[in-house]
Amino acid sequence: MNSPMVYRDVDYQKVKESKQQGINSPLENKTLKKSPTGLNGPAAVEGAFSTHGLAYSKNGTPYSFYFKRFNSNGIINFGYYEQLDGPNNTYLQAVNSVFIPTNVVQNYNPGNLDHGNPSTRVSGSGFNEQYFSNFQNSTSFPGMEYNLAKKGEVEWWLYGSGYGQCQECGDVGIYMDVDAYPVRLNPSKTPKYLMNNADGITPNRETEMLSSRTYSILQATTTTSNSNNTRVLVTNALPQNPASRNPQVYMGVHNRPNSPNLSSDAAKYYGAEARDLDNYIYANRTVEIVAAGNNWHSETDAPLNAQAHALNAITVGAVDAGDKKITDYTPYVTKYCNKGMGHCLGDENYYAVAGCRKPEIYNYTNFFMDNDRKRTYANWYVYEPFYRGTESAAAYTAGLVAGLLRANPFYRWHPEVVKAVLLNAGDNNIGLPYPHGHTPVTTKVPTYKSVVFNRFTKNTTNTAPFHESRYWIGDWDWLYTHDNDYLGEIRFSVKRPSGMYNFSTAISWLTSGNDIADYGVIPQDFDLYVYESNSSNVDAINVNNYKVYTYGGQNSYAKASFTSSAQYFTIRIVFTYDYIRSDNYKQVVLGFDLASLN
Repeated sequence: MNSPMVYRDVDYQKVKESKQQGINSPLENKTLKKSPTGLNGPAAVEGAFSTHGLAYSKNGTPYSFYFKRFNSNGIINFGYYEQLDGPNNTYLQAVNSVFIPTNVVQNYNPGNLDHGNPSTRVSGSGFNEQYFSNFQNSTSFPGMEYNLAKKGEVEWWLYGSGYGQCQECGDVGIYMDVDAYPVRLNPSKTPKYLMNNADGITPNRETEMLSSRTYSILQATTTTSNSNNTRVLVTNALPQNPASRNPQVYMGVHNRPNSPNLSSDAAKYYGAEARDLDNYIYANRTVEIVAAGNNWHSETDAPLNAQAHALNAITVGAVDAGDKKITDYTPYVTKYCNKGMGHCLGDENYYAVAGCRKPEIYNYTNFFMDNDRKRTYANWYVYEPFYRGTESAAAYTAGLVAGLLRANPFYRWHPEVVKAVLLNAGDNNIGLPYPHGHTPVTTKVPTYKSVVFNRFTKNTTNTAPFHESRYWIGDWDWLYTHDNDYLGEIRFSVKRPSGMYNFSTAISWLTSGNDIADYGVIPQDFDLYVYESNSSNVDAINVNNYKVYTYGGQNSYAKASFTSSAQYFTIRIVFTYDYIRSDNYKQVVLGFDLASLN
């Protein structure tokens, strides 16, 4: 384990005592302190959510989640859900007032979005025919959604009636980072999306179909019978222009191929596109879903797409909906340059190091949709609605996550927690054997049942999953609860839900893309421990007698599974390493989730 970087000549016990007394920390004015990136005002925030309710309760009813804010003036304020609830003081408003919002441009004109016939303005076909093979061995989209993804098991979300609705449920804005606008689909149906300025886009048939497939899946997975479509912003850049937002954009989907001027060798390494996306996520707290890429061959060292290297993003590989196996064309190799971005080429043996393991998540592809998604080019080429590739899997994953954000406001602004949820989620095993002898990060495919839940989930069905999620963001010196030989740790207790014995737990954290680009390292590392206990007292444990232990290592996440019948679990998250030159030194963006696998 690497040695931690700490401030010298600082009494951390006094720091902790001063925090508990509600006054400024002795480190508060140190010149090495960095601004808490992505926060609007407070020094730090934390929150917790549980589908079965947290320990604190009112009149015997446990509150579902709380929000806690550490102000730089030494004041700490917090509230549980029902205390934050109300027409003018909801949990979501409290969260939105703390996180810097993502700004987008809206230019919504649903009557004029066809953008002409591409065959009249773009020469050449631009098609990769392997995207459009016949329907043999493919799966119908409705069959995949209901039989595999278990959409019918979240009817409280789909149909907007019955027990389990929350007042914050509503449409979630998503932006698509694409090379062409989605085009009009037969029979004369016009896409209704929000447009951002996309100067410089030169679409061809391939890029138009790629964006149209992405849009079609988002439209199909985020539309309910009682709601308009979740609004989709189409852009060729990260949305950073100031404007009003309705609905708020909380997510992005990245299905663009590599830039034409990026060589195949350069694409093997963490580069500018991944750095820019990582920095964007770190600053704006949006959930970004990225397609791993399609290599269409069986090379064992095939690299990810350029943006798929992004550490803070959720990178998605493809599972064939027919045979339930990871596709051969899903890449997984990511590398960093320890001499700085761009300094691996020609000297890989000395300067390239393994990067964060990708993809973290796998989802279904190889399906077809109805003929409303068919398009005919120049009266002779028919684009059949056949969806194959990691782009389709990424778009489908984005639809699932949009459902989570719509149903549960706790997860908005928290990509670090959403990734932990997805690492734990899944009802369906990925089929064996794994391609190229490479064991995936996750061996299950996420489903509606395991991803889309709100604070009332436990009351909808007896088999509903249990989730307890938490986050800590900002100045670490305000957030840690216990000292140790490293940089401190967070401890808390989780009560095991009755009748559930199999669990998965995960942590995930964000970092500045500049650090990976400049130094070729993930600048922070956390270790996760779970202890069995008959008490909620987090100090009544032997720290060496843990049930399960996992560490990040070269990754920005850690996960483990275990079986237990203990009454309580004590969780320890230990901050083991912090690179002193990093952009976010002593600043953390850390998420946690514990989920039942029953």
